[in-house]
Amino acid sequence: MSVAAPTREQLMALYRAHLSAARSFTSYNFREYFVRRTRDLFRARLYPSSESTQHVNTSAEKLSNLSTAKQSVTGIDPASVNSAEKLAQFYEDMQAELRVLQRAAVTNMMYAGDRLIVEEAGAQAWSVRSHEEEQDATHRDA
Repeated sequence: MSVAAPTREQLMALYRAHLSAARSFTSYNFREYFVRRTRDLFRARLYPSSESTQHVNTSAEKLSNLSTAKQSVTGIDPASVNSAEKLAQFYEDMQAELRVLQRAAVTNMMYAGDRLIVEEAGAQAWSVRSHEEEQDATHRDA
């Protein structure tokens, strides 16, 4: 029985849905982790020959050996990239993972804490001033 491989548009829509779900986390650390993880997983699947893919595959292999790891986090075999069945399986796994990610984001929103200093709008403009710059700013304000 042949499984139809997802189209490029379907994969891109799933990728955008993953990024959207990852960005909906209120916790900075969770949000950044899931955005990075989503990019790594999709890049590893769609561009298997890159150097970063080897790091992702190694990490995924280590995670799959943990007792709490899900079966969807497995190493990507570069030889099977064009396999329609493998691509269809990846698509199904990522759809299931998307539902888990969305539920986790909702739970994270319910127990949201205070925002970190790195998330504040003014934090990007903040910098350490030298003693001379501090004196100049004091004289200008006076």
